[in-house]
Amino acid sequence: MERQLRDLMIAEAGDPPHRVTVEAVRRRAIRRWAAQAGAASLAVVLAIGLGVAVSAGVLHAGKPAAHEHTGPPRYYVSQYYDPKVGKLVMAVRARASGRVTAVIRDPLPGSGSSCGQGTVGMAAADDQTFFMTCSIWRQAPGPARRPGLPRRPGKITSVESRIYRFRVTSSGRVTGYSLVKGGTLTGWADNIAASADGSEVAAEVLRPSPSGQMATNEATEGIFVINTRTGARTLWHTGPYVPGTVQYASATNLSFTGDGRELVVLEAWCHRGRHVVHCNGHADMQVRAYSTAARGGSLEGGRVLLRGATLKPHGTFLSGAFITPDGSAVTGLLFDCRRHRGCTQTVARIPLGAGQQPRVLYQAHGNFQRFFSSDPSGRYLILDASAGTARVNGWIDHGRLIPLAPANGNAVIYESW
Repeated sequence: MERQLRDLMIAEAGDPPHRVTVEAVRRRAIRRWAAQAGAASLAVVLAIGLGVAVSAGVLHAGKPAAHEHTGPPRYYVSQYYDPKVGKLVMAVRARASGRVTAVIRDPLPGSGSSCGQGTVGMAAADDQTFFMTCSIWRQAPGPARRPGLPRRPGKITSVESRIYRFRVTSSGRVTGYSLVKGGTLTGWADNIAASADGSEVAAEVLRPSPSGQMATNEATEGIFVINTRTGARTLWHTGPYVPGTVQYASATNLSFTGDGRELVVLEAWCHRGRHVVHCNGHADMQVRAYSTAARGGSLEGGRVLLRGATLKPHGTFLSGAFITPDGSAVTGLLFDCRRHRGCTQTVARIPLGAGQQPRVLYQAHGNFQRFFSSDPSGRYLILDASAGTARVNGWIDHGRLIPLAPANGNAVIYESW
């Protein structure tokens, strides 16, 4: 909790470029949402994190149509801290019982990769197929400190990320890992998404600056879209950098439409430098779409589907967003924090057509959220957040949050199914 609080304070007060260790950069994924937070008041952000929601009367509650539910997935993949072994692990769990049915191993044992350490990127496709990233770092020794203290981080000599595919069987076991064609990338990739049929994977990639150093607010190179059948890939790159302007800074969520024709990105827009971003807790959150048939290009040119600044009431913060398979709506996680009233967080289906009202799927009072994920169908949503004085980890079903294991939401890094 002390580390999380420190990260939140850095996010709000500003994070000037400074050298970081490899492990600190790996934690960048965990706190990405905090670095982009801007709607909550400073006191709320410093005390407990990001808050969000929509006041009563603005969103209209409703139940999903009966035909939408054919049953939630039987298993999910969880990245969490296991006190029995004293480290982060990745495991397959049964939804109904929470029982661990398989542990996900490192496909690159002995390489020093991040696989199996719980801080990898993860995405789900249909038929219980999953994709995960493994990053391998090489870093030269830095200058020595006083006797007894570790050396300062040295120049990063190389970073390589590999994307692997595996499948969870009907009994909850894990099949062998296979390297995705075109899935070896230069740079660090932790934020990924997969199309429903698994034929496409998108990965946001971060590279060290030319100095060989990396800052906690390093600018990303861009987002690669990879055809997993052929290995062909295209790059939607950041920039070109224009001093003094508001530009793409980083992505919170990536998702594909059901037919795979569009990649949809929840983006933070703010001022940036040539190699670092300066959101400092104040980002313009936008949902933009990119054609997967295109040959790539600049992330500046994406088609705007939704801007967080247009949400009502004023001050509502768009913390998470996934496109629905048919492309007609965005499933969003919204925070609304009011002085003396605390925060409300709302999961809502937000139609992209004019004149249509959002529909509430889940709502609770709370002011902390670690992650928000969806299955490929967009029907079954997982939320790890606070609700009142409790910390909850579960999936949303007809306005209720059904608990998932581990019950201690503080121990969970990410979950997907």
